Amino acid sequence: MTLEFNRLVEQVYRMGAMLEQIQQNHDDVLALAKARFAAAGDLKEVWRRIEWVRGSAVSGYRGAAPPAIYNAEAVNVIGDAPDMPANVTLLAGDGSQVYPDADAPAHYYLLNIGLYLYRYGTDETPQAVSEPSLFYHPAHVHDKYGKLVSARAVDDRRTVAEMRALADAAWECRAEQPLVALYDNRLMFLPSNDAQDSDELMTNFLAALAKLQDSSAILGGYIDKPRSKRFIQLLYLLSMEDEDQLKANQHLLSRAGDLEVLSDEWFFDVMLRPGQRSAIMVQNSPQNKAFRDRGEDYEIAFFYLKVANDHAHRVVRVDLPLWVARQPAQVDILHAVLLDQCRLQGRNPYPYALTRADELAWVSGKDKDKLAELVNAQVRRVKAELARRTLAAKAQGKLLARSEQRVFSLRGEEIIDER
Repeated sequence: MTLEFNRLVEQVYRMGAMLEQIQQNHDDVLALAKARFAAAGDLKEVWRRIEWVRGSAVSGYRGAAPPAIYNAEAVNVIGDAPDMPANVTLLAGDGSQVYPDADAPAHYYLLNIGLYLYRYGTDETPQAVSEPSLFYHPAHVHDKYGKLVSARAVDDRRTVAEMRALADAAWECRAEQPLVALYDNRLMFLPSNDAQDSDELMTNFLAALAKLQDSSAILGGYIDKPRSKRFIQLLYLLSMEDEDQLKANQHLLSRAGDLEVLSDEWFFDVMLRPGQRSAIMVQNSPQNKAFRDRGEDYEIAFFYLKVANDHAHRVVRVDLPLWVARQPAQVDILHAVLLDQCRLQGRNPYPYALTRADELAWVSGKDKDKLAELVNAQVRRVKAELARRTLAAKAQGKLLARSEQRVFSLRGEEIIDER
């Protein structure tokens, strides 16, 4: 039976009318946001409201704030595309994993880290390496209760391994300046509750950040599809006239109040031209405060950037530690390198070096199957060895004769063929 479209026509028309109304409402809200953005040039007024939400009387604000640096930009600044330096060393890192399988004869997981090194201004061939690591010790693959580690815990360990590999590579290249290190994720790492080694993971992650800083690396975390509304929350906060009004509306802070239909990506897609970036900001959150408490250089800042090529454009978020954010020249280098990298990708405006690092790190289905075959072969070998060591010759003969296995000898080597 076919769908009765004659009964749907009127419903589709009503749907179109609703969408038109929603679009009109969104246009009105966007106009309100643009007006608040235009009026947000006074940093003192912005800081006055940030101090309100950081007081004990108000809670729930996780939006954007200016960084606490002497040369902080006004939150409505728009930065044009800077010139590309003639010589830059670019490092990009990414990782992938094979999760543990509860039904496998032996429990293990794999982390594979890809690193791509490209030197602008030279004729050197880019360097591409991958670093696979297999984890199989019971202490690695089981938690303190003896259960198999979760996929989220493996993800956390991969994140730390990626950052450590990037830091080690940056240290080897520390004499080559400027040095840009790109990471394909946000920089504000927080281990999950599933990770029994969360304190150790956080310590190792921060140690990697310190090594990157010691290498004078310009570190950037690239978020291709930002979904947050941190800046929109700030624009809503700026509409509060006094603390009493803020207290009365603090339950709306997390939703951005009368601007909640907007997202940062949508707003900056309207406000930025290709190549431009937003002001540098930080997220006002306990998580970021934890980074700042480890050292003010490690607080994570961010800006939005409109990357583009001849075919498409998109708004992305770029995370950067405060040791980079406080140096305008380094921010310009990161900005310029990202724009150049995104122009190299054909129809997809995405950093070419990160694409290559992802290709190096990716573990295909065939590779996973091959790894499983190798592990299973070792399991069979060990079981056969144990059987030979623990059973008498007569018992071994009975075991083989009554099983579906056949034993062959090839130049003195015993082969067990499972049928």
